[in-house]
Amino acid sequence: MTRSSGILIVSLLLGACGGGGGGDATPIPASSAASSSSVGMCGTGGVIFESCLNTEWGNFGIWEHNIETNQGQSYKTETNSSNVQWAIVDSPSAGHGKVIEVSYGGKANYVSQLYVNREPVDRSEFATGKLSFDVNVLDFGDAYDRNKGSMQFEVVVECKWPCTSHSVKVPVSVLNQWQPVELSIAELVRGGLYLKSVDTGFFIRPSFEDGLQTGVKFQLDNIKWVKGTGSVSVPKEIFWEHFDSEAALKRWAVVNYTGMSPFSLYLTQGLSFYPVWQTDYDHFAVETNLPNAINIKNKKAKFQIKLQPSLVGVEGNIEFSLAATDGNGRTVETDLYTTQGMHGNQWYQIETALGGNFGNNFNPADVRALALHFYANNKPRYYFGQITIDTILITE
Repeated sequence: MTRSSGILIVSLLLGACGGGGGGDATPIPASSAASSSSVGMCGTGGVIFESCLNTEWGNFGIWEHNIETNQGQSYKTETNSSNVQWAIVDSPSAGHGKVIEVSYGGKANYVSQLYVNREPVDRSEFATGKLSFDVNVLDFGDAYDRNKGSMQFEVVVECKWPCTSHSVKVPVSVLNQWQPVELSIAELVRGGLYLKSVDTGFFIRPSFEDGLQTGVKFQLDNIKWVKGTGSVSVPKEIFWEHFDSEAALKRWAVVNYTGMSPFSLYLTQGLSFYPVWQTDYDHFAVETNLPNAINIKNKKAKFQIKLQPSLVGVEGNIEFSLAATDGNGRTVETDLYTTQGMHGNQWYQIETALGGNFGNNFNPADVRALALHFYANNKPRYYFGQITIDTILITE
């Protein structure tokens, strides 16, 4: 295949703390049912919890997922026989009255998260604002990473699963000390959140990518969405794919060019797959046929990608590219990107200027298919690891 010319390659890390839970080892349905547990009406506007729960944002619940059986359940009562308990307690700390206290038990094969959930609501008024909260860790349990000197939380906002933001990692390195956290709503949107249909305004869990959840105990307070100023400028979109529905999953397929064993696609916080590399020259693609032709001449393209640690660095690195095919079956491909300098379990945004000069008699005004190609790049055989892609955009 001929690679297009005039390519500008820019790699952007999403957020100072990395990204997240789209790299689940198995597809994990997120908070799928609203809890009936409520503390009473409290606060207005963007306040979710401040001494008590503002039920306009929903009710507390826990989603618990068994990673061995791939089965999950949500439960609604604070005291229960499952792995996570929560309660509203009095805090002795100055500036904090009643707070949420969350305690994880000893189930090592479970992934659980606390959430606040209701029917979907348009939250576009917060597009330039932030999500803020305070967290106080009482016990690191088994989540503390001595190499990093901290434990990690994942924070997510959902727009009716599988529509969701990427996880944002929040590190905590000190016990018994309240830590304020602020997350940009615009960054959550860039990670896949659709503001017109927010059902889960807040969910948090100890990061299972970075450590175990067992034994963790923490408190939360002052959870709220805060409006910003100004407006959001959005370029004209020629093509977009956010992988936020089962219909999106069905639009894409795996094409094996060389060496790969068959594998499936599934939804996490993006489109995920777990290829089994058989040779050091394996080559496959994840492709979609377009319902209508698009024009990519002088356009800009971007997409997001996250890989597990086994597929980054010096030994495990692979290469990938974005490709387009016209109505006559001619294909052009961007320059190759390498994962050698990337970090595992972090989201990266790849941006490319597509330019106006294409070889191979390619017709950029008649693009009928798009694909992301992946190459083994002479890496050792049998390097396993999940790849997740998300938010593919072509814009003016």
